[in-house]
Amino acid sequence: MLPYHYEHNVRIRYAETDQMGVCWHGNYLLFLEEARGEALRASGAGSYADLEASGVMSPIVDVHLVYHKPALYDELITIHVYVEEPVRSRIRFRYELINPKGEKLMDATTDLAFINAKTHLPCRPPLAFRKCFS
Repeated sequence: MLPYHYEHNVRIRYAETDQMGVCWHGNYLLFLEEARGEALRASGAGSYADLEASGVMSPIVDVHLVYHKPALYDELITIHVYVEEPVRSRIRFRYELINPKGEKLMDATTDLAFINAKTHLPCRPPLAFRKCFS
């Protein structure tokens, strides 16, 4: 059922920061992947493992990140994950990352395509995705 919203928390670990205690920019993609995976499980669409077991893969075909403020060491950030458009041969996830003070750290989107695992050609998403995100 759309729009879909899920919240996921990530604590910024020391290893993810630079000498100033600022989270390295490349780590945000990992945070988005973690939040997206948990959002899929919570939605009832299943996990990436379930998707691949059905013969469908979902590569990322577009990423857009807008940094507003840095995440800092030991902050517990909240990642809001949204699916607002019906799923077709692609699905778009929109994200907002918020720090403990309620300040927006980032806006982001990721677009994932659905492809047949054997042919690598576009395909329809599995029924569970169509039920959850239509």
